[in-house]
Amino acid sequence: MGYIDELKEALGPERVNTGTIDCISVSRDMSVHEGVPDVIVFAKTTDEVVRVVKIAAAHKVPLVARGAGTSVTGAALASRGGILMDLSRMNQIKELNKNDSFVIVEPGIVCNALNAQLEPTHFFPPDPGSAPICTVGGMIACNASGVRAVKYGTTRDYVKGLQVVLADGQVIRTGSRAPKSSAGYDLTRLFATSEGTLGIITEATLKILPKPPYLAFARALFPSVDQAGEAVEKILTGGIPLSSCEILDEVSIGVLKKAINLQVAPEVKCILFIEIDGHRQAVQDQIQQIDAISQAVGGLGNEWSDDPAKRLVMWSARQGLVPSLSRVKPGYRQIPVVEDFGMPITQIKHVIHDIQDIGKKFNSPIATFGHIGDGNLHAVLLMDIRQKEEWETLRRIAKDFIDLTLKYGGTLTAEHGVGMAKSPFIKEELGASLAVMEKIKRTLDPDNILNPGKMGFSDSIDDIYDQFAFTHLLQQPEGVQSFGEKVDNEILACIQCGFCRAGCPTYAQTGLESMNARGRVLLAFNLMSGRLKPSEELATRLYQCTNCLNCKYTCPSRVEVADIVQAARQRLAAAGLLPQIFQASSKSLTQYGNPFGEPREKRTDTFPAGFEPARKGAEVLLFGGCVGSYQDINLIANLMTILDKAGISYTSLGQEEDCCGYLSYLIGLEDDFRACVAANTKKFADLGIKQIITSCPGCYRTLAKLYPGYGGSPEIKVQHVTTFLNDLLSQGKIPLKGNGGQKIAYHDPCDLGRHMNIFEEPRNVLKSLPGVELTEFKLNRLLAKCCGSGGGVKGFDNPLSQDIAYQRVLQALEVGAEVIVSACPSCKSNLTQGAARVRKEKKGKIKVKDITEVVVSALA
Repeated sequence: MGYIDELKEALGPERVNTGTIDCISVSRDMSVHEGVPDVIVFAKTTDEVVRVVKIAAAHKVPLVARGAGTSVTGAALASRGGILMDLSRMNQIKELNKNDSFVIVEPGIVCNALNAQLEPTHFFPPDPGSAPICTVGGMIACNASGVRAVKYGTTRDYVKGLQVVLADGQVIRTGSRAPKSSAGYDLTRLFATSEGTLGIITEATLKILPKPPYLAFARALFPSVDQAGEAVEKILTGGIPLSSCEILDEVSIGVLKKAINLQVAPEVKCILFIEIDGHRQAVQDQIQQIDAISQAVGGLGNEWSDDPAKRLVMWSARQGLVPSLSRVKPGYRQIPVVEDFGMPITQIKHVIHDIQDIGKKFNSPIATFGHIGDGNLHAVLLMDIRQKEEWETLRRIAKDFIDLTLKYGGTLTAEHGVGMAKSPFIKEELGASLAVMEKIKRTLDPDNILNPGKMGFSDSIDDIYDQFAFTHLLQQPEGVQSFGEKVDNEILACIQCGFCRAGCPTYAQTGLESMNARGRVLLAFNLMSGRLKPSEELATRLYQCTNCLNCKYTCPSRVEVADIVQAARQRLAAAGLLPQIFQASSKSLTQYGNPFGEPREKRTDTFPAGFEPARKGAEVLLFGGCVGSYQDINLIANLMTILDKAGISYTSLGQEEDCCGYLSYLIGLEDDFRACVAANTKKFADLGIKQIITSCPGCYRTLAKLYPGYGGSPEIKVQHVTTFLNDLLSQGKIPLKGNGGQKIAYHDPCDLGRHMNIFEEPRNVLKSLPGVELTEFKLNRLLAKCCGSGGGVKGFDNPLSQDIAYQRVLQALEVGAEVIVSACPSCKSNLTQGAARVRKEKKGKIKVKDITEVVVSALA
């Protein structure tokens, strides 16, 4: 029996994945390197981890533990193939003891999720930039820190004890729950910086702290790095306990001015972001001291506040820098290699000057920013990754960075770890101690199965071009198959940070990276570079995307993943890989004018008797849409009732109405879509149509946004029914009487909300109805979760679609809603089925309605 069969026997086949597409989807992080595993396994318990480790040891197969894959250094990549063990499903809090100030957690718990459970009284201080998605196990393995490190230290300062599975499957415990211990070697701290090379962490006992009662923050402006550095030095040596102190140099400020329109005066060449926490009076006294110091060194002013809303705005500049670096110039992106310096605080200003000089030397912009309060700087390069000469420049800059680090007695990595990225360079810093480290590694892991090829050990890479993620682009440019400049640039803008995990509904349901936006962008990148060829496996993953656009609004770089998926689908369809269900829908659309195979005459079954379709001279064309016409028998009738009450002159194409073509667009049949646009545009012109309203967000997006780009008339005003109703209500044209008390949660349809930015109009309509109490999903507007039916997923993978709908209904019950109201017939259909499942499982009762139903029931 081979080791993969043994893994399936140990964990069950559903948690062992050997698919090529899935393995490629976990082959990258923010580094320039890659590592494709042979198999992915998902462990849920320590016992299962032990089983996997023993199988790997018996077969001498490499084994890499992975959390969220947020590393900047390639630390969690399968650099030698073998087994990638995903620990993200081990995400529980096992014990919380606030009186003794500790919490025991599994390694897969996300940092921000942990802090949410500690609210409102306590917190876990380490806060890396990836805190919304990074796992505690990964934080421990590389000793992550973040902006609070100046006062609160790094992750290992909060690790009291660990449970670790060693390379032979033995389970050991280190540390204790006691406040301190002198019991032997400090193995806890050894494992807490080992990057998974010595053992696999399956449980951690963490120290937690009471939340400080007061927090104040400031943006401090300076005319130079020298004056900012002098201010920080005086503040810290004066004993003022800053909780955060971040710096942006002149290059970084320039990037933010261009990317997010940062407003600062031209004389500002350096910005500090400062925070102090503690008791209010002490903090106020410290503010006065800091202001005096800033003024004394020639600062340009400090802007203080304690308003949490203003804090978010202020920090948006600092947090927006890294993603903005991928938006400075189309096709360019930020590249981290040796970018994580740690320096003595008194040398920071000299280091920044030297970095700027290196940038000038190579005529390459280098943005320098970071945690100046604890001497931690990040210097990031901007480059076009398709240009070989720019990579050669990067290699020379990296060498100068190393010399710079050694010159000031610093470290190459203050918080990101070594991984693969710094392996070619770390020996210059560690010297003979690296050999001692490797002896420890060989003692605990004699067969070198645990995360091999990392930390600068003898089996590590020697150059940035080793296991290089962009080889196909540079060495085989003839194989590159562009999606077009716009889409190519979107693909290159993705820095593989993984923040999209927080928004992607299909990832939330499956836990597979290939079902996440990051994974799909990586698949499109490999399709573009020529490494991947069109296949059914690839098509499956790309047609399982709901195109909901949630990923864009959890992505720091705002990557247009929907456009990337769309372009990839077009290529797959052209290669003959259009899924069978969509082949049938496309044929039906051509034959019957709808994708459901319904006869044309049924389109008007719900029309009132005597209604005259295709009437010239009407103010408005009511475009019913296929779902509203054939599947929701009340929708069109309700809308007509409202229009009649409001005295609106309107008409419809009736049985001559054809599909808007949105499905053809979604599934990648661009020629078919163009044909729909041409046919419908002619019909509109023949009737002299000047305004269209529709109740379907898909139709609305198509007619209003897509048609003009494909030959449709830009002069026709297109409105979704919610904006039309909002206008009528504001004008007093709809008489209302009320419909009794209802606690309604409004569900934002993806096409209407994120794609078309219509959020408030439907809420205004609902608020205007007597007796309606409007509540909100915890995730709403830009961050609203998809119902699961978008992107064609309801047709292609209905079970997945239904699972997503079910979760959305549960979210409505969480906020006490009695009715879910949407403004999309497809959302209503899917959520209705989700509500039926919730009711069947006896988890609650809730109704689902379209917004037109609620309005009709309130008509006088």
